[in-house]
Amino acid sequence: MRRRLPWALAALPMLLWIAPLRHLLESRMLPHMLIELPLLFVAGWALARALGPRARLPVVIDAHGLLGLTWVSAVSALWMIPSMLDLSLLDIRLQWAKYLAWLLAGVAARGSLPRAGAVVGVFFLGNIAWMLATAGLLFQEAPQRLCVSYLLDEQIVTGQGLIFFAVLIGALAVRRLLRPISPANACRALPAPASAE
Repeated sequence: MRRRLPWALAALPMLLWIAPLRHLLESRMLPHMLIELPLLFVAGWALARALGPRARLPVVIDAHGLLGLTWVSAVSALWMIPSMLDLSLLDIRLQWAKYLAWLLAGVAARGSLPRAGAVVGVFFLGNIAWMLATAGLLFQEAPQRLCVSYLLDEQIVTGQGLIFFAVLIGALAVRRLLRPISPANACRALPAPASAE
């Protein structure tokens, strides 16, 4: 059962082929940003877990998880721009690019976060939390609609949800920073012994 769970989660984006369900999620701002996008990310994470090492970027281009985590940050920043949500509802190509970008962000995070040390991991998690909090405050304080497709009251509630996610991710960053270093990671951090001449 445990082996099947990652594959079941990885198959979640297939539900977006069902037009009524897709419209239900994307007809309001809150489920669009705070249910659909995180579920795509979780599906990517589960897919990477199911595929194992085959889903990881080569270490030579993803040293310390920098490439993968940069991708996650870029995708998060791009889809916090309100006009991108509007455009994804108008252009089917952009809509499916959104799905693919978030799915790949989950895959990248699963492979890159374990490679990142405490400082690198906390930097990226803290950066995403800060972006979420900033967007959440902007959504709540803006006097007019930022998305043409969504009402002002939806925008305010979504802003509150973004701040909740920011606090959650910030807590994960603090937990990662305070986590004790395992003996394996401690040995990896030590310099290699000098060769005897």
